[in-house]
Amino acid sequence: MHQTALESYRQNRYDVPMFRLVIICILSMFILGCQLNRSFTPMSPRHFFGSEQSRQGIVALEQGHLSEAEKLLEDAVKWNKNDINHRRHYAEVLWQQGRHNDALQQLDEAVRRGGQNSASLHISIAEKRLELNEFQTAYQHADSAVNLEPQNYRSWALRGRAKKVEAHHAEHNEHTLAMLNEAHEDYLRAISLSPGHAGLLSELASIQMNCGQPEQALATWLTLQNLYPQGAEPMEVMLGKMETLTALNRLDEVEKIKMAVREQGMQ
Repeated sequence: MHQTALESYRQNRYDVPMFRLVIICILSMFILGCQLNRSFTPMSPRHFFGSEQSRQGIVALEQGHLSEAEKLLEDAVKWNKNDINHRRHYAEVLWQQGRHNDALQQLDEAVRRGGQNSASLHISIAEKRLELNEFQTAYQHADSAVNLEPQNYRSWALRGRAKKVEAHHAEHNEHTLAMLNEAHEDYLRAISLSPGHAGLLSELASIQMNCGQPEQALATWLTLQNLYPQGAEPMEVMLGKMETLTALNRLDEVEKIKMAVREQGMQ
């Protein structure tokens, strides 16, 4: 009996090359799925709720709702005591509310719970210690951040700032100049990583003046000036240029800047 076309197809359909390819793909996906499933660790309820509370707390913090942010982030820390980011954000809320000791306790606890390798945590501690004029502790944490993330300009800037503050509090001697030179090098590295940072350029110019380098300071002020449209420089830039030009005894140029200030009504 002759086979019909339909019967012939049914008998030979599994020999079609395309069908074989589809079967291979399905099996490969199945095997890959099994491998992924073995490596996947489901999030525990504590981690889930802690992360959600933290997310909401960060949003509240960014919107300036400090009381709400404090409650949410405090709960996040309770849900997951070892999450250093929960503690870091919680500390930020406490700090903004003026509870400096409580904030620093949270940050120190985050370090003890595994945060010693977190550059962002060391940066946060350094910033706060520096605000309290604890410049040596600030320097230590900034130095740790530099070693952990050498491409992060904030780490270098903080280390330079801590050294600059220490120099200003020290007795004026050869060690003071050495500290200022260290700070100068850190600021140069920070600016190389973030060339258009106005705040860093301003601080660098100030350090250059303290190091007795008015020519370099003037060049820095001019670099900063070029970040703004002509005639729209902030008062800080104008005053910085005037101070530097006075130190260089270029008094005619100082008078020109004063006239420009008067014309712009900025005096």
